[in-house]
Amino acid sequence: MKRLVLCSLLTALLVLFTGCGGASDSGEAAPEQEKTKAADLVLTDSGYSVTEDNFIHWGAVVKNPDEVNAYEYPVITITAYDKNGEVLAAEEQTLMGIEPGEEQAFGSLMDANGEKPDKVEFGIENGNMVKASDTAIKSSDLEVSGTNEKEGEFGDTSYTGKVKNNSETDSESVGVVVLLKNKGKIVYGEVTYVDKLTAGKEKPFDLDIYDAPEHDEYVITALNWS
Repeated sequence: MKRLVLCSLLTALLVLFTGCGGASDSGEAAPEQEKTKAADLVLTDSGYSVTEDNFIHWGAVVKNPDEVNAYEYPVITITAYDKNGEVLAAEEQTLMGIEPGEEQAFGSLMDANGEKPDKVEFGIENGNMVKASDTAIKSSDLEVSGTNEKEGEFGDTSYTGKVKNNSETDSESVGVVVLLKNKGKIVYGEVTYVDKLTAGKEKPFDLDIYDAPEHDEYVITALNWS
């Protein structure tokens, strides 16, 4: 009788222990916590034109779609190819940094090594992923106003205006980027720099472009370069 009671008690304890999660024969492992993948940088626009002496004037717009992470030293890649698909020239342009949700433009000149490219491809590399900064100066903090396009007498075109630092952080240097577009496509990009733009202040800029390609629109933006 005692043995029967003891066996019944042990059975009840085993059932209770199993029901509380102490043991399971289901064979199913607990699901792992889902990890959120950071979003890569993207090029939202890019384009170029080629001069008579086979130099490439290019422009591009980079966006950080990630809502949490920032990137420092992202790299725009530009590769020129001939009609056979062979590489004529390749170049990299490193930017300073880009915060979550930020969009930046840049433009410059590239040597195609004396040959006319059949096509030019653009790419973007993330650089280093870092924590977002509360004191970083975004492009949206840099207000460009009073812009003007004026053609000169010697094939030059000047682009003038003012840039204001609406952030609470002083900038050692701000890049002012001019993109020229024709029928909605970028055909030219160039940058000039404004130094020592303190918080809340504005400064004028002046950029001269010679032999600008045909265009029907210009867009001027700014990005922090410090």
